[in-house]
Amino acid sequence: MPSQSFQKIVSLSELLNTTLKQQLTEMPHLKGESEELDQLITEVKGLDQEQETLRGRLLEIVRKRKEAERRGNDLRSRVAAQLRGKLGFTNENLLAYGIKPRKRERKKPTKKQVPPPEVTTAAGQKVPAQPQMPDDPKNPQWSQ
Repeated sequence: MPSQSFQKIVSLSELLNTTLKQQLTEMPHLKGESEELDQLITEVKGLDQEQETLRGRLLEIVRKRKEAERRGNDLRSRVAAQLRGKLGFTNENLLAYGIKPRKRERKKPTKKQVPPPEVTTAAGQKVPAQPQMPDDPKNPQWSQ
């Protein structure tokens, strides 16, 4: 069963109480309930007002907290940058401050280029060998 909204319940209770007060002369046995309904409506309205006040306060506190977080992140970044500048970006001592040091770059060993083999001609001269190129029908310089 869907529940009614808080405002709807309050307005229905006020309507009931107003109509009931007009009929109390004819139904005096409901006088106690009418007074209790008055007190309940007053209490409920007070609680609703308090809730709205607290909701406004909550929004203000959330805004202040977010602002403090931004200021804290900015301050932390500035201090971390100064520590990195003083100690060095890869210094392991940065971990003590909760700052992750930069990874050191590892140099990969360079591959030595193997010179092409030399071919000895019949005359005894050493000539660098030329790689054999496959015949390419689209490229006339490769075809023979």
